[in-house]
Amino acid sequence: MTGALRRDDIITGLSDLILDLRATGSVATIQIVGGAAIALTIDRDRPATADVDGTVSPPEVVAAAAAKVARQRGWPDEWINDRATGFLPSGMGRSVEWTTLYDHGGIVIQAASAEMLLAMKLRAMERRGLRDAGDVAALLGVLDIHTAEEAEALLNGFFPGEDLTPRTFDRVHALLGDGPLDPPRRPEIPDFS
Repeated sequence: MTGALRRDDIITGLSDLILDLRATGSVATIQIVGGAAIALTIDRDRPATADVDGTVSPPEVVAAAAAKVARQRGWPDEWINDRATGFLPSGMGRSVEWTTLYDHGGIVIQAASAEMLLAMKLRAMERRGLRDAGDVAALLGVLDIHTAEEAEALLNGFFPGEDLTPRTFDRVHALLGDGPLDPPRRPEIPDFS
């Protein structure tokens, strides 16, 4: 692997993971955020992502199955990891929102809602600069957000009292340019069978 997972790679990797979890009689929940969630549910043409970020439970069971998939596919062991969980809402504002993509035999795969993804990507944009600008633009388009003020209100809903910094506000304003953005081409719900 070249360090990049396209949408099809994510789907086949998760399908293999489900097969392994089923074979061992395991139950698990995988809640996906970040670029992988956007590729699976928001933007079927999203450029490749380095990994699948999210929360997994139970972590040791999912990690063992993910490592097996990684070996079979020549991927890094941490192709699924929890590095983005620091961007998850704490529950002080709007509740964490998930879209269920797969729920069978005790194995659940969910992706963050578009609203929650935008709130998280706005926070990430502050820390990581323009790296997240494409994802923010796609989410602004999908959610039909027309102004930086609307984006900030959404952020406040998930993270009360956390405003966009002037730098991030200006970045969002620049992305919106002359008006609302066209939404990306939405993908079909992934088939993990």
